[in-house]
Amino acid sequence: MFEKAIISHFEYILKITVMKKIGIICFAMILFGAASVNAQGILDKIDRALDKADKAGKQADRAGKTSGKLGSFFGKKKVAEEEVAAEAQTTVNIIGVDFATLKSINEKAASTKGVVSSKMKFSSSGSTISLQHSGTTEDLLIALQKTNPTIFTEKNIEALEDGQISIKVKK
Repeated sequence: MFEKAIISHFEYILKITVMKKIGIICFAMILFGAASVNAQGILDKIDRALDKADKAGKQADRAGKTSGKLGSFFGKKKVAEEEVAAEAQTTVNIIGVDFATLKSINEKAASTKGVVSSKMKFSSSGSTISLQHSGTTEDLLIALQKTNPTIFTEKNIEALEDGQISIKVKK
C-alpha cells in the first residue's frame, strides 16, 4: 500500500509538471503571437509611410514637369540663353587687397551685367577672380568700372589682355 501511495504521488507530481510545461508553452505561444501581431502592425505602418513618400515624390515630379511646360509658355528660359551666350572667361588678377575687399569686389563683379559666374581665390601675394561672361574682356572691364569704380579705375589697371585683367590697388 505504501508503494501504491508513492507511485500515485509520483504520477501526481509528473502530471503537475507536464501541466505546468503545457501551460508555459501555451502562455509563450500567446505572448509571441501578440508580439508578432504588433510587429506586423509596425511593419504595416512603415509600409504606409513609404507609400505616402513615394506618392509625394511622384506628385512633385509631375508638378515640376507641369511647371516646366508652363514656364516655357512664358519664356522662362532666359537663364539658359544667358549661360549659352557666356562663352568668354576672363581672369582678374588683383594685388594689394585683403580678403574682405576681395569678397566685396567678387560680389560686385558677380552682379555685373553679362557675368554668369565668378570664382574667387585669395592669396596675400595676389588674388584672382575668374569670371564667365558674355562679350569681350574690354566690354567686361567697362562694365566692372561702372559697378566698382574705386577698384577698377584707370590708375589701378596694370595690364589688359584678351582673357586677363591685372589690377594693383594702391593704398
